[in-house]
Amino acid sequence: MRTKRYKPLTHELCMQAVFGAYDNKWFRRNYLADAEKYGGVAYARLKAEAAKEEMHAKLEIANGIALEMEQRIEDLLTGEAQDLDLDPVHTFPRIDGISMKVRELSDCCPMHQCFGHLAVLGLKPLLRAKLLPYQFASIPGRGQVALKRQVERWLRRKSLGIKYALKLDVKAAYPNTSHEVVMQILRHEIPGARWLLAVVQCLIRMAPHGGLLIGGYLEAWLFNLVASYILRQTANYTKTRRGVVSPLVIRDCSYMDDITLLGRRWASLQSAARQITEWTKTHIGLTIKDFWVRVDFLTVAEEHRRRHLDGAAKGCPGLDMAGYVMHRTYTTIRRGIFKRLRRQHLRAAVDLEERGSIPLFRSFKLVSYKGYFRHSRSREAAEKLDQQHLFNAARCTIAYAANTERMIAA
Repeated sequence: MRTKRYKPLTHELCMQAVFGAYDNKWFRRNYLADAEKYGGVAYARLKAEAAKEEMHAKLEIANGIALEMEQRIEDLLTGEAQDLDLDPVHTFPRIDGISMKVRELSDCCPMHQCFGHLAVLGLKPLLRAKLLPYQFASIPGRGQVALKRQVERWLRRKSLGIKYALKLDVKAAYPNTSHEVVMQILRHEIPGARWLLAVVQCLIRMAPHGGLLIGGYLEAWLFNLVASYILRQTANYTKTRRGVVSPLVIRDCSYMDDITLLGRRWASLQSAARQITEWTKTHIGLTIKDFWVRVDFLTVAEEHRRRHLDGAAKGCPGLDMAGYVMHRTYTTIRRGIFKRLRRQHLRAAVDLEERGSIPLFRSFKLVSYKGYFRHSRSREAAEKLDQQHLFNAARCTIAYAANTERMIAA
């Protein structure tokens, strides 16, 4: 007997969704307004109990909001309401600092966030069954570093024999993901989840320009669900030669809208790319760009021979994905990101010399760039930029600001 791939609607599930949506947001103005409206807890009481690390006020807030969510879902299912009575979604443009692309990010109301977390919790069994282990981004424990480490393992495993990589990019993936496709997948997988299908349909229809919202919690999981069908289809492509069936793609992975195919023969990867482009357009309604990025990996011996060269001759072909460039024997930082972090470290060094400290806004940037140095072969660059010394100074600035704010609040 097939198990249900969704969770039933319960009060405990709604409360868990509220805590997920309110995590680290309890004292934002709009969240405080909903806390007082539905939970009946004033700001002063919430602040006093938070200082004592007590949970009574937060439990009352979560309980009140959960009851309101259950009532709205019941009205939706009985036909007394046409939607979940949420505030309109606010979108705003933002320029990507590296690619310089303009993206329409979204800002949803607190109740919208609660329903989004509730939908994801209800979809957890389905997501656990359908999402592949080589899908990264917007999945806990599967970020940039996880992708980097996985690709490194593939490239250094001799039994796989990977020589080439082909990187594909889905054109405007989130805005072009059709609501009908998403709902068709969910109705096929969980036809009995009446409350869940109704909530998801109401939430995704709130996108002002159609498609999926960029920055939405539920939307990130839904797109990963759609992408899992693309990766699964790619892994099924095979060729038959002299009676032997072999896969066209040895390994594949995705990072949001970027899909990478790795294999032994370039012709096989080209064939798989052409097939998946046609299949994705026909069945999913998404367009994969015609521009393919080809990577010809060198052998271990060839990369070692280049270590003693200077300048551009020292570099080796690598897969540029998720902020890192993965080579056969080492990993570096993406050029655009390295230029930004180098600029911030140079300016931080000037601030530290002239003022004796690093400004708070730049300290946060330096701390956020720490991981790129840690997870790549950048020791020489870190020494030239005096990265560790500047990082320690930035940590002191952030700690001092946090202690000052805590004393003022007390």
